[in-house]
Amino acid sequence: AQYLAAKALKKQSWRFHTKYMMWFQRHEEPKTITDEFEQVSSLPTGVPVAGTYIYFDYEKWGQRKKEGFTFEYRYLEDRDLQ
Repeated sequence: AQYLAAKALKKQSWRFHTKYMMWFQRHEEPKTITDEFEQVSSLPTGVPVAGTYIYFDYEKWGQRKKEGFTFEYRYLEDRDLQ
């Protein structure tokens, strides 16, 4: 059952964060994507600005918004669920 739930979430562009043990989905498309992370934009000075993501709060059993978040790829669960 967990495998099927994870597969369905991935099809809807949800991604599992292994540090926080939660599912995240982009609230907006990132402006900066590197091999290590993704961020929504940067200030004119070049300082990165973290983005807004939707995450599933399993304790309250609902979706919540997380602002100012940088999604580091080292915490991305990237197993193929085909």
